[in-house]
Order: sequence, then C-alpha cells, then structure tokens
Amino acid sequence: MGWKVNGLIVEGSVDPARLPGRPRDTGESVDLDTVHRRPCDYGITELDGWTFIADPALRAAFDDEAAQALTPTGRALAWVTNSVATLHGFAWYVDGKPVRRIMHAEGVPVDEFGDSLPEEVAAPAPLDEDYVFEMMQRLTGQAWGDAADAAYRVWTCTV
Repeated sequence: MGWKVNGLIVEGSVDPARLPGRPRDTGESVDLDTVHRRPCDYGITELDGWTFIADPALRAAFDDEAAQALTPTGRALAWVTNSVATLHGFAWYVDGKPVRRIMHAEGVPVDEFGDSLPEEVAAPAPLDEDYVFEMMQRLTGQAWGDAADAAYRVWTCTV
C-alpha cells in the first residue's frame, strides 16, 4: 500500500495557534484523508498523551524552529512517507533540539543528522513507509493505524 502523508507528533498537548502561519480553529472535524486531500493547513488530534499534527504543506514538520517552539521540554517526531515520490524519513527532537534526522529519496540517503538511535536497531529495511511507521511506534508508542483512523480538527492559517 502506498502513502502520501506527513506530520509532526508532539508529546503532550500543544497550542496549535503557535504553529507556523498562526492558524485558527475552524471547528470542523474530518478524517486524515480529507486533511491531506483538500488540503487543510493542519489537522490536529490527541492520542494517549501525544498531539498529532497532520501537515500537508510541510509548514511545521522538519522545521527545527517550529519543533523548538512547540516542545521546549519534551519530545517530538517529524515524519514523512510518500510512496509516489519515494521519499521517506523522520526527525526526532528532544527538548526542542534535533537529535536524529534521516531522509531517503528514491532509496538513497539525501539527509542524515545525528547518530542512529537505539530504536533503529533491527528496524525494517530499507527505509520506506514500514520503517517510518515502525519508528513512530518505537519512539512515541503510538501506532500508525490509530493516528490514521482518528478524527482531526481543522486549523486554517491566517498568514
């Protein structure tokens, strides 16, 4: 199965208005496919102590400043899996600082920062959607299926 999704997962609750673009809550709830199909600026949901931010325009995911603003003391995972463009990767932040980032395009590493994490040992190879979803589970304890099936609140950017 192929995916074209990405986002940022932040430990704890966040104030979505602090995301890039100064978004506002529209009051609308939609499924994840709708967030990425329209596209909405952001889709936000909370699951088991983590805030999932669907970010179709990549405004916050992989933005070190955004991660630091949202999690000055905590953990965050930026991730992308796009089977069409064959782009897959993740970035792991602790206390707002990037600890690890790895990105593959067409099966070739295009960006890598930091030492491999212990959670990467025995992760499925090659780095593809299965790898990204496995890292999501290992680092946050959250399964992709739960995030994919959740209802997301739509936030629209004002700038």
